[in-house]
Amino acid sequence: MRNVVVLLFLTLASCASNPWTYNSAPGSGATGADAAQKPTVYIEPFTVGSAVGSSWSHVGPEMQKAFRRALLKTGKYEVAQGLHQAENAFSSFGVSAVITDFMHSSEAPESVRRMSWFSEANDAIVALDVTATDLRTGRIVYSDQLVATVSAGDAETDQYGSLQFGSYLFWSTPLGEASTAVIDDAVSQLATLRGSTPGIVEITSYQVGSREVGLAGGDLLDEGGIYYVGSMDRVHGEFTSLDDDLGRPLRLRVEHHFFGRSTGWLLSVPADYENVTGATLSKSPLPTQLSSE
Repeated sequence: MRNVVVLLFLTLASCASNPWTYNSAPGSGATGADAAQKPTVYIEPFTVGSAVGSSWSHVGPEMQKAFRRALLKTGKYEVAQGLHQAENAFSSFGVSAVITDFMHSSEAPESVRRMSWFSEANDAIVALDVTATDLRTGRIVYSDQLVATVSAGDAETDQYGSLQFGSYLFWSTPLGEASTAVIDDAVSQLATLRGSTPGIVEITSYQVGSREVGLAGGDLLDEGGIYYVGSMDRVHGEFTSLDDDLGRPLRLRVEHHFFGRSTGWLLSVPADYENVTGATLSKSPLPTQLSSE
């Protein structure tokens, strides 16, 4: 009898993360630890692709609201209400997203349906095409299509009734779970925006004559990414670039290694008067020491 109970529990657990409770919305619960340095993010209105059915045409504003809440609740970003507010921040990014897919696979053309054992699978599919732009330089710093799928069971069963996107019980539906997964993935992917913000990643070690430096928080940076090296001007409270031996802004290339270790490789020789250890990194060019005076 005990084995039967255990088997029943495992079966139920495999069907849902917790079959005894309802799922919470993305970004629910306590706010994460407040970061000292935060990039400012302006989230543009989400748009809905032509492949999304008319019955879900309203998901754009609600998905944007859920994404904004999830991003804010991390405690690692300032979320601007207007573009002008973001443009005036020292480190700011604009994020746009297109909801390209929001459906059950049973509604898709037969040619793209996948098989599951002896029948066609019925999956809830939610996909976001996300782009992030550095508002200071206009350069695209992130672009990807993120997809989440959740088994939706019997295609003939109405899983939603009168539920609307964003309602409390919606998050426990297949499309609700897939929406949560893709939003959480998007927030995680945008961690690279934090790494490119001065004050987040720090150079922890440097030896004169070597080009390799140690990094704290380097996992937030892009592998192979080129970053500017700078430090905070204690007089003006602003970040300025470090000079190399020719008076140019010092830059480095990021290298990821096994077990989460990251280092940087200086692309030129630092000037003798610069303190490289304790410096920070920025994806965008930093003001020079001369221009900040």
